Amino acid sequence: MAVNVKSCYLYLLDNVHQMFMPTERPLDETVDGAYHFLEKNIEKCMKNAAGRPAVFKEDSEARKLFLEYRNRTIPFIDFANAIATKRYDWKDRYEIFTASDLFLCEIEVSEVEYVIGLELTCKEGMVHHVNQSETGIQNNLIVHQSIIPAASLKSANFFMIDLDKMTLTILENMTSTEDDDTHLYADKILECKTEISVKEAVKKARYVAEEIIEHHELDKLEMVPAFERVIKETINEGKDIDMKEIAEEVFYQTPEAKLAYVSEIENQGIEKPVQNSNWVKMPLKKTQKIKTDTGIEITIPLDYYNNKDYIEVINMPDGRLAIQIKNIGNIENK
Repeated sequence: MAVNVKSCYLYLLDNVHQMFMPTERPLDETVDGAYHFLEKNIEKCMKNAAGRPAVFKEDSEARKLFLEYRNRTIPFIDFANAIATKRYDWKDRYEIFTASDLFLCEIEVSEVEYVIGLELTCKEGMVHHVNQSETGIQNNLIVHQSIIPAASLKSANFFMIDLDKMTLTILENMTSTEDDDTHLYADKILECKTEISVKEAVKKARYVAEEIIEHHELDKLEMVPAFERVIKETINEGKDIDMKEIAEEVFYQTPEAKLAYVSEIENQGIEKPVQNSNWVKMPLKKTQKIKTDTGIEITIPLDYYNNKDYIEVINMPDGRLAIQIKNIGNIENK
C-alpha cells in the first residue's frame, strides 16, 4: 500500500495558550521529509485495527460541507478550515488543554481518493542549541514544547473519508468528563454512526470462544489454537469477520457449542460481519502457553501446536496427561 499525499493543510490547535492558528496555504512539499513523514504516519493509522468503520448521519453538517467540496462547489481549504475550527472549539469545551497539530489532506491510495484528518498531540522534549558568543561556542540543551511524535493510538486522532463512497474510518480514544463520555470526531465534529472495530471484535470473539469452550468442556488445548488460526487467516486475507463462519469452522464437531457461540456473540452486539480491509494489521497470538498443575510451563508456536509430528498430548492409562515433544534438533538453556 502506497499513500500519495496530493495536498495538505496544517492547523495549530494550542488550547494550552488559547491559540488557534489556521493556514492560508498548503504545506510546503519541497521541505525535505515532510510529505514522507505524513505518508508513513497516515499508512500506520490506516493499518490500525482499532479504526472504526462509520457513515455520516443524514443531518451532519460535516456531511453537507463534504458534499459541497466533493461537488467542487467549495475548495478543499474551506472544508479543512471548518473541521479544524470545530476541533479547536470542542477541545476547548471539553477542557482538553493540549497543543496539537492537525493535518487535513487530500490523498490517493491504489487509485482511490480520500480525505484524511491526522491530529498529533505535541510533546515536550529536549533539543540541542548552539550558542556562539565572544567567548566561544557553547552547545546546550533547551526544552522544546512542540515536538511532533509518530502516530500512535495514545498520541493520534485520525479519520479517513472515501471521496466516492463517502464511508469513513475513525481512530480516536474516548473523551471522558464527569458528565459525558464521547468520541469527539465521530460524535461532535463529523457527526457519524460508527460500528465496532476489528480490534474490539476480535477481543470479544476471543472472550466468547474461551467461555464456550469452558462451558461445553471442550479440549482447550485443541480449540483455542484452532480459533486463533481461523481469526488470523480471516484478517490476513482482508475478509470481513463473519462470526457465524468462524463458529462453523471452529465448532464444526459440536453443534450445540456452535449455536451457543453465535447466540452469545449477538448478545455482545455483533449481529453482522465486522468490516475489515486488507490494510488492517493487528498483532495476533503466535504462541500458545501451557501450564501444568506441577508448575511446568511450555510455550509452543501455534504453527506447530496441532501438528503431531512436533507435539502430542497423550492420555495416560491412569487418566493423567503427558506432553511429548518430537523432532528436536537441539536444546538451549535460556
